[in-house]
Amino acid sequence: MRRALAALLLAGTAAAADGPPAFSLHGLDGWEQQSFRDPATLQLHKLTRYSVADDGGVKVVAAQCDDTGSGEAWRGTVDLRRTPVLHWRWKVDRIYPGLDERVRGGSDFPARIYAVTGSRWLPWTIKGLIYVWANGTQQAASWPSPYSGAAGEGMIVPVRSGADGVGQWQEQSRDVRADFKRFFGVDADKLGGVAIVTDCDDAHGQANTWYGDLRFDVN
Repeated sequence: MRRALAALLLAGTAAAADGPPAFSLHGLDGWEQQSFRDPATLQLHKLTRYSVADDGGVKVVAAQCDDTGSGEAWRGTVDLRRTPVLHWRWKVDRIYPGLDERVRGGSDFPARIYAVTGSRWLPWTIKGLIYVWANGTQQAASWPSPYSGAAGEGMIVPVRSGADGVGQWQEQSRDVRADFKRFFGVDADKLGGVAIVTDCDDAHGQANTWYGDLRFDVN
C-alpha cells in the first residue's frame, strides 16, 4: 500500500492547484493509469477499463471492472489550508456482499477516492485517506487498509455503505484536512495526489462505476 500511495505523489515540485482536471471539461486528460501488484505474487492485477462517457450531456468517467483492479491518478499539489474540502459524485451499479473488507482477499469496493499526503522521499510521512462506497459488511466508522504496513499509512473511510442508493448518482463531500488530523493526527497542509479506483478482483465479479468531477473548495 505504501508503494501504491507513493506512486500518487509527484517526483518533483509542482505548482499548487485548485484540484485535478475536471472530467466534465477535460475527460481523462491529466490523469494517468495506476496499476497495482499482488503483494504475494508481485503480479500486476488486470486493469479496470476507464473511459469518458456522456451522462445527460455531461462528461463523466466510466469504470468497467471484470475481475480487475486499477485506478486513474492525478499527480499534483492541492493547498489544503486554502481548499480543504473535497466534493465529488459517484454512481455504482452494484456492491459486493459477503466480503470481509478488513482482510486481504476481501478488500474490494466498487468505488474509491484516494487522497494522499507526504513525501515520496520520506516514506514514513506518506498517509492516504481512502474514501469508499463500502459493501455494508462492516459497522466501524473506519479501519486501516489491510495492505498498510505497520505504520498504518492507509485508512479506509466508508462514505456510503450498502445497497441504498445503488444505480443513482450520489453527491459526497469530506473535509480532507480535518480527516488527516482525525485519523492520523497530522496537520496536512497539502496533497500530493488523488486517484479514483474501482476493483473487483477479490470479488471475482463484474461492476460498473461512474465518477463525476472531483473539486476542492473551502466548504
